[in-house]
Amino acid sequence: MDQRAWLHWCTMWITDCQRILKPGGYFLMFTDWRQMPTASDALQMGGLIWRGVVAWNKGLGARAPHKGYFRHQCEYIVWGTNGKCPKAHHAGPYPGCFDFPVKQKDKFHLTGKPTPLMEELVQIVPEGSIILDPFAGSGTTCVAAKKHNRQYIGFEKTEIYHNIAKKRI
Repeated sequence: MDQRAWLHWCTMWITDCQRILKPGGYFLMFTDWRQMPTASDALQMGGLIWRGVVAWNKGLGARAPHKGYFRHQCEYIVWGTNGKCPKAHHAGPYPGCFDFPVKQKDKFHLTGKPTPLMEELVQIVPEGSIILDPFAGSGTTCVAAKKHNRQYIGFEKTEIYHNIAKKRI
């Protein structure tokens, strides 16, 4: 998929998320450095207010590039809100960078995230809140939400990952 098609596709699903997101609700999207500008554009085109970028340092276990290149050890979380950013009374301020290594025993999907990272991220919303993951993969967001007393809705169209998520949750 080329850059314009990816922007269009992201804008469509982000618009659907914005439609059901509560006023002041948080939106977080993982991306790599190549897609970061397009991801922030899609977030805004989808009707959300872009609030910034958070880095996730995967550590030295991340894929190593060729000699002479910098290591691609970070992913980024482009985040925004549906309207005004709420004052959080339950937690925060939150870190601008997370350090969680990728551990193979905790990775059930090609783009899987560490469960401890997702446990930190779900806590930006109060207990009892509903967290939507439209690309649930192996269910890590749902596992973290359940552990920290948040409700969750996860979608995954690939049957093998859907089944893994069901077992984990």
